[in-house]
Amino acid sequence: MSAKNIGIIVVALLIAVGSVFVIPTGNPHVSVKAETLFAIAPGIPITNSLIVMVITDVVLIALAMAAAGTMKMVPRGLQNVMEMVIEGFYNIFAGVNREWIARGPTFPIIMTIFLFVLVANWIGLLPGVGPLGLCRSHNSEETEHQGMGQDVRLASVAPVGGWQPSMMSEETDTKSDTKKPIILGCGPGESIIPLFRTPSADLNFTFGLALLAFVYIEITGFQALGGAYLGKFFNFKDGVMGFLVGLLELISEFARILAFAFRLFGNVFAGEVVLVVLAFMVPLALPLPFFFFEAFVGFIQAFVFAILTMAFIAIAVTPHGGDHH
Repeated sequence: MSAKNIGIIVVALLIAVGSVFVIPTGNPHVSVKAETLFAIAPGIPITNSLIVMVITDVVLIALAMAAAGTMKMVPRGLQNVMEMVIEGFYNIFAGVNREWIARGPTFPIIMTIFLFVLVANWIGLLPGVGPLGLCRSHNSEETEHQGMGQDVRLASVAPVGGWQPSMMSEETDTKSDTKKPIILGCGPGESIIPLFRTPSADLNFTFGLALLAFVYIEITGFQALGGAYLGKFFNFKDGVMGFLVGLLELISEFARILAFAFRLFGNVFAGEVVLVVLAFMVPLALPLPFFFFEAFVGFIQAFVFAILTMAFIAIAVTPHGGDHH
């Protein structure tokens, strides 16, 4: 290794270590459940993961309108890129089962799942998505599930839009002798509630998405095989062993819901925790490579969820014993 490269590494390490003392950061916030920001009605909370879901919907709708708004026979620009992406994934999914990928809404549903999870995961990595939040007093956390918390104020656990020299949550106005909020940090007896949270790091979202995939898999099974689809799970023709195997198949069918939900939730949530802890320990340099790694993980998790859905559809539409041919 040349002396120049060694010098670059040393300078990068010095900057990373020095950032701990130069850039103030608050305590890392880690919560398994999505936090309630407010409630539109009693019992109807609006969580930080729901906010990102709405943003993801807006981004995808805007992208679709921009790509298809001025469609041409010879695609160019965004239309060309989107057609390449959709055609590429169509061929990948068709490799699992070409007959059913072209039937009805199968491909649109699978591609929508992939794009939604991918965009949601990548939005969660944007600067400011993790640190920016609301200060809420500990006394109001008891009513958080009702969205009735008081003393809520915009804050951040890390600098947003520039270096903030103070970790105080309030400063005194010398003229009016009143306290006014500033953007960085929460005061004693307060905790920060992130404004944004990746939906894939919310078990409610992953469980709901898993249920959606499960229901559609069962629908395609009945569409392809009719009443014979139940023969996969209730097999009375092949004796006791065939019956027991059918019950195992039935259990594994419902176990897919948990497998779908916890695989996506666990991987994305773990990545968010790693980034939060690293940003708290070393604000600069060290978290940067992990952002690229988490972007790759976000893509892989979206792709795995979609390709497994297609694989399970292919299994569902295969007649009992058809896999032996």
